[in-house]
Amino acid sequence: MSSAIHKRWAFWRTIGARLTLWGAAITLLACVLLCMLLYFGLRHSLIREVDGFLEGEVYEFRSILTEEKEQTDLSGVEREIRRELGSRLRRDLTFRLLDGSGRLLLSSDAADPLPNPWTLAPIGKAESEAAETVTVRVPHRGPSYRVCSHWIKLHDGVSYVAQAAYVFDGAENSLAVFRQVCVAALLVVPIMALAGGYVLARRSLRPVERITQTAKEIGARDLSRRIALSGSGDELDRLAETLNGMLGRIEGHVQRMQQFTADASHELRSPLAALRGGAEVALSRPRSAEELRTVLEESMEHYSRLSRIAEDLLILARADVGQLPLARDWIRLDQAAADVVDLYTPLAQDRGIHLGLADGPAVKISADGARIRQLLGNLIDNAVKYGGTGCHINVTVTQMDASAIVVVADDGPGIAAEDLPHLFNRFYRAERSRSSRAAGGAGLGLPICRTIAELHGGDIRIESRPDQGTTVTVSLPLSGDSRP
Repeated sequence: MSSAIHKRWAFWRTIGARLTLWGAAITLLACVLLCMLLYFGLRHSLIREVDGFLEGEVYEFRSILTEEKEQTDLSGVEREIRRELGSRLRRDLTFRLLDGSGRLLLSSDAADPLPNPWTLAPIGKAESEAAETVTVRVPHRGPSYRVCSHWIKLHDGVSYVAQAAYVFDGAENSLAVFRQVCVAALLVVPIMALAGGYVLARRSLRPVERITQTAKEIGARDLSRRIALSGSGDELDRLAETLNGMLGRIEGHVQRMQQFTADASHELRSPLAALRGGAEVALSRPRSAEELRTVLEESMEHYSRLSRIAEDLLILARADVGQLPLARDWIRLDQAAADVVDLYTPLAQDRGIHLGLADGPAVKISADGARIRQLLGNLIDNAVKYGGTGCHINVTVTQMDASAIVVVADDGPGIAAEDLPHLFNRFYRAERSRSSRAAGGAGLGLPICRTIAELHGGDIRIESRPDQGTTVTVSLPLSGDSRP
């Protein structure tokens, strides 16, 4: 029982139900306003038609009263008018004559129901040509009367009021029928509006139901599903395109995360396996102090590699969620490059590599000095690791427009063209067989370089050809404006 009630209330909370109710309410309001407009328009038109008729009749009555210059016998006029009006099929017209105080002097209706005396309105002087028309409802007599009054002055010089009264029952009956039709229409319209609104809402929101159903079927294991477009190009199609774009980005992030996790597990597995293997060998039989020292020294190398990998992973993870802060300050980029070159010069000499910094101008930028040195250190470290004996590495710092440019170029073996697009992928290493024999790189150096450059609002590019060397160019803004 409670489930059925919950479903019923759930329907009224839907957009379709709200659209249906709003549509029905607006339609009903529009019909009410239209009926009122038509009703008052019809009423005004009927009243104008009756008023025009009464004005003509009151002028005719006036001419009867004034046609005889010596006419003073009002009873004779009354008999003549009653005789003339008696020939009408409908007894709906009455002529009346009032004196200046509003008392009735003559009437074409022997059972005249209109008020006597009549309250005269200040409609002007006796010679005024203006006529006044009012609606009078007689108590207990049913229909109302439309009365047109006009001041006249007879031959005796006394001012009178001539009236023509019309029974308003025909117009009132027409208005009553119109009101009934409007009420019937206003009873039917909400039902039709609700039914039509429900059908239209269901048809209009059908794409939303498809989007909802597709979204329910999309899970972490299958992000390849996309929402079908209707092809109409409407708002729902644009919503579907936006959601498809979002799904594509999520799928890409999930794939990179899965690849990142797999690669991280692989990179961590090797030093952990080496540590476990060394410990098992050391414990397999009694060892001398010198042998144990050798095992511990090898373990320290693996611990160092694990520490570097963990630190690099932490940097990338914090950067991904926007939580890698930058301690900005004004630094000399050329001096930072000189410090890093001095740091790596002994290592380069041990490998028979010439490492040098070209003379250049002093370049100041707003940046995190430690992160910039880390970026330069990773680039020079890669060049030293993979340059080969006899390689020359040149570091150049220049300024161009509003950017500082750092170039690390070598004439080493270079990088294959198929590897260039993937160099900034995490854990990717070109020529894996060679790099595995190198100094244990995990393939995180270049991704960290790109992350640091982008956090500073800059970018990094790599150009290389096999056997012709590699050139890495880093561009950083002088003002320190970072990307959003």
